[in-house]
Amino acid sequence: MDYTALIREAIEFIHSRYDENLLVSDISEQVYLSPSYFAYLFRTLTGYSIKNYLNRYRLYRAAAALKETDKRIIEIAFENGFSSQQAFTKSFSLHYGTSPAQFRRTDMVVALFPPSNILQKRGMEMDLKNVFENVQFVKKESFLVVGIETDINYNGVGKGTDYISDLYQRWNAEKLIENIPDQVNDSLTYGMTHESNEDDTAKYIVAVEVSTLAHLPAGLVGRRFEACEYAVFECTLEDETSGRFFQYFFSTWLKEQGLCQPDSVNTALGNTFSRYPTFEVYDKNFVDSSSKIKIFIPVTRIA
Repeated sequence: MDYTALIREAIEFIHSRYDENLLVSDISEQVYLSPSYFAYLFRTLTGYSIKNYLNRYRLYRAAAALKETDKRIIEIAFENGFSSQQAFTKSFSLHYGTSPAQFRRTDMVVALFPPSNILQKRGMEMDLKNVFENVQFVKKESFLVVGIETDINYNGVGKGTDYISDLYQRWNAEKLIENIPDQVNDSLTYGMTHESNEDDTAKYIVAVEVSTLAHLPAGLVGRRFEACEYAVFECTLEDETSGRFFQYFFSTWLKEQGLCQPDSVNTALGNTFSRYPTFEVYDKNFVDSSSKIKIFIPVTRIA
């Protein structure tokens, strides 16, 4: 079910009837949800309770009327759903820090409400919450990969991390995955960061997992990685490349779970990376940044 679309529909209904005595049940009926679940969903996706949102929208419309019309304050109060001028003045003063009459005389700008990204922002937060709630822990034994590799630099020296996109372009253009023997995970491509160093450099390899390095094709690189426990997440590539995923992972999730990264290094830029590989897994259905990928991140329990 597209909950974001339902809440958007509910918001449109509120905006069309905000001057009336709306109840939660009046709004929830419009989107065929129970009042209690609708109230929970609305707060999750907007950050506002229904009562607070309705009041905030009424104040916004009233503030716009104060700036754009010559209507009397009592008239604006009633037109925007307030029961009296006194109730309106109290609520307005608490929110804007000045009375309606004083507000009208100032050059204060009326900030748009709701902001255009209110559902997009909260919706992404909800999606990310689901990502971390559905984590799996996997003990992966030592494994082998074959692919193409480059050096990357997080401090922007040279091409920084731009070489990574060059790797993927070559990987796809030359269809290298079709020419690597002894594959163990058919059609799965790994994008792996490893050998992270204190100077914010590392290596990145685009590869497939293989059972042996005995038949390594010319021009390709073979790597062996030791056994490790991984936290495995499923999200979109956009979640990862936007930085939102790793920001939450490092700032919040690791600490909440009592975890850290094994064999980690602290870099000059203040980053913490494990020398074990962190990698994305792309299956044959991958199309673009909106597609789902899996992210394997090495973890260990804090002693």
